[in-house]
Amino acid sequence: MPKIIVKQNINKDAWNWWHACNKISYGEDWKQRVDIKLQNKLMEKTKKQAFDFLIPYLKTLYKREGIGEKKIELQNAFNKHQKEIFLRMQKVTGKKIYKNNFTCFLTTFPRAPYNYNQGYVWIPIIWPKETYIRTFVHELLHFQTYAYWEKQCLKILSKEEFENLKEALTIILNEEFMDLIIWPDKGYKMHENLRKKLLKFWRSNNNFNKLINYGISQVEKIKNSPK
Repeated sequence: MPKIIVKQNINKDAWNWWHACNKISYGEDWKQRVDIKLQNKLMEKTKKQAFDFLIPYLKTLYKREGIGEKKIELQNAFNKHQKEIFLRMQKVTGKKIYKNNFTCFLTTFPRAPYNYNQGYVWIPIIWPKETYIRTFVHELLHFQTYAYWEKQCLKILSKEEFENLKEALTIILNEEFMDLIIWPDKGYKMHENLRKKLLKFWRSNNNFNKLINYGISQVEKIKNSPK
């Protein structure tokens, strides 16, 4: 059974701050999630310039947030639930978990990026503890989608269209993982209509491969609809 390992890495955290303050995705301007003074320290800065500010800033923040305790809390939560998470995700997607081990990095920026190839997920410890499992499960569904359906989707959809579909698919977590994720997966506002359609289809079919094919057809419909 795969395992989830929690790590504290100040450079990984600093990268999230810097990258987030210079990135807009899915209609979300991430820098707006932090104070304007912090934004100004990071916007349009080189990585080195940003890190020169961030490393001492984060060291102070870690003391205030009690990051060591948060690391233990998060690892305990995953130790308790990881077996069920992976068994259920295999059942939902109908596919073996694509990787043996996953690493969760603690972050103090309110954004949870990921790295599919490495199996990395950043978990914002400044969010309530109820979000920890939800964040990982959300990204794990992305990982399974990349591993087993990306090539198929990209034969029909553009990369951007596939990414939008991948994000919208997480609506099914509210049906299949609600007892574990506690708070519902809301997704991005721009995917709201697609998510509703996917959820309705899932409730009728409960087959992830068919859901992918249905999702492709719906994204195609959106693309071809009159402007």
